[in-house]
Amino acid sequence: MSTNDPDRDWFAPPPSQPTQPPQPTPPPQGAPPPQGAPSDRGTPPQGPQRPQPPLAPARPRRGQRQPFSPGAPPPRPRRGTAPFPDQQVWPPPQSRSVSTATQPIPVIPSAGPLPPSTPPPPPPAEDAPPSVPTPPPAAAAAAVRPRRRRGRTLLLGVGAVVVFTLGMGLPTADRYLFYKSGQPSETVHVVPVGQQVTYEHVTWLAVIKPTPPPAGTTHTTPDKQWLKITVTRKAADETGTLLTGRPELTVRDKSQRTWQVEIVEDNLPTDKHEVHRAYDYSALAVVPKAVAGEVELHLEPNITYRSDTPTEKLLQVTPEDEEKAARNDVLIFRR
Repeated sequence: MSTNDPDRDWFAPPPSQPTQPPQPTPPPQGAPPPQGAPSDRGTPPQGPQRPQPPLAPARPRRGQRQPFSPGAPPPRPRRGTAPFPDQQVWPPPQSRSVSTATQPIPVIPSAGPLPPSTPPPPPPAEDAPPSVPTPPPAAAAAAVRPRRRRGRTLLLGVGAVVVFTLGMGLPTADRYLFYKSGQPSETVHVVPVGQQVTYEHVTWLAVIKPTPPPAGTTHTTPDKQWLKITVTRKAADETGTLLTGRPELTVRDKSQRTWQVEIVEDNLPTDKHEVHRAYDYSALAVVPKAVAGEVELHLEPNITYRSDTPTEKLLQVTPEDEEKAARNDVLIFRR
């Protein structure tokens, strides 16, 4: 066959090339082994040999197409490849539109009018700088929320402080009212400098002078000043001769700091006083030198004790005594 034969199958091998290589024919069983076999070298003869399976056809070389035979099975696909299913390649399939649906679309019941949409933010003004973007409404709302929370936290803190103050202040106020019920406010009687005053049947006079520390005392330093206070009393009438109770003395500066005054001696008689006769109390006090020239004497006279009161009635309190004690009278001698 020439190479220009139009009836030649170009995918089949030429007639001169065999389709399969010749296979060797096995020798029949019981036949003597060929020369050069192991039996010729003195080896014992072996038992009957099993028939060998037929040899597989030789694979074609790489690049050479396997010849087609009518009874041969179809060639196996390559590993890793899957056969493509039948599908339309041309023309491309047309997608089915919604209008060609064969079933009606169910009607969705109306749930009312749609909520109003949020209007878009207004465009920025022409005179505003373009570099400052206008925050969206969500960002503005998020920026406002911390302020509300901060204000709520502040209100809670103020409320806690108020509750704590009331809880601590109410008992304190109650104790103060109870204290004031037994310790009423002072009824002040001011005495001008160098003058005397008559109060509750007794005339009082006070003189304050600096004095050196007493001999042998250790309660003194360069920043302290000792004061000698002389208080003179006179009975203005017969009732005054019976009011012989000892007064309470203190000294105070302008800022109401108080120092105690100690009476060290007096010349009062043990029996009834005489009318218009002077009797003295000698007292000492220690104050800072910075206020030694401004402290004033505060004198609280005893206007309830009477020297003629029987012993069995000393502890009795009359309504008149309660009224006098409620006044809490104080005589202040100016300097």
